[in-house]
Amino acid sequence: MTIRDNHGVKVSGLAIMGGTFDPIHNGHLRTAVEILDRFHYSALKLIPCFQPVHKGRPSVLPQQRFEMAELAISSDDRLCVDSREMDREGPSYSIDTLRDLRSEVGPDESLIMVLGMDSFLSLPTWYKWQEIMDYAHLLVVSRPGWEPDLISELSGFCENYRAASPHELQCAPSGRVWFETLTPLGISSSMIRELARRKESIAYLLPEPVQKYIEQHQLYR
Repeated sequence: MTIRDNHGVKVSGLAIMGGTFDPIHNGHLRTAVEILDRFHYSALKLIPCFQPVHKGRPSVLPQQRFEMAELAISSDDRLCVDSREMDREGPSYSIDTLRDLRSEVGPDESLIMVLGMDSFLSLPTWYKWQEIMDYAHLLVVSRPGWEPDLISELSGFCENYRAASPHELQCAPSGRVWFETLTPLGISSSMIRELARRKESIAYLLPEPVQKYIEQHQLYR
C-alpha cells in the first residue's frame, strides 16, 4: 500500500535523530520538521541517549530529558520519542541502536540517521563507525556557506558513499550519505542551561511546555 502525506505526496523511509537533548529546544525541532517537509519521510524518531559517549554526563536525570522530549513533540504526530537507549542504559552507541532498528523495520526499509556537521566530523571516533552504512543512510545537516575541511578518512568515506541526489536515500535501505543545508537557528542546549542557571528567561528558545517543565522542576539551577 502506498502511503501519502496530507498533501498527497508519497512518503517512505524512517528518519532518526539521536542526541542528549539536555534540554531539547527549537533548533532540534526545526531541523526535524524541515527534514520531514523537504524529504517526505514517513516519520522521524527522536532518540535521547542514556549516557553520551563523547560528552560528560548530562546535568539532569535521563527520565527528565525523555519527558521533556515527549512534551516538545506532542503537537506533531509525525514525530515520536524512542526510549530504546534509555531502556538499554549504559553508554549509548549508535551502532547498537541501528542494529535494533534494522531488526524491527526489516531488511528493505530505508533508515536515515540525521547528523549535524559537527557530529559527522567526529565520526571516525565513533565505536564501529564504518559499520553504520550497513544499517542506515546518513543525512548530514550543515549551515549555509560552511564547507569544512574533511580529514582523509572522511574524504574517502564520502567518495565511496555520497549520493547523487537525496532521493537515493529512499530507494535503498542503507549505504548513502547526503549533505543538506537547512535553516540555522542559533540555539544550543548549553545556552539554555546557562540562562536557567542565571535565572534569566529561556522563553521562545524551546517549546512552552518544556519551559514550564524546567521551571516546575527547577532544572539547571
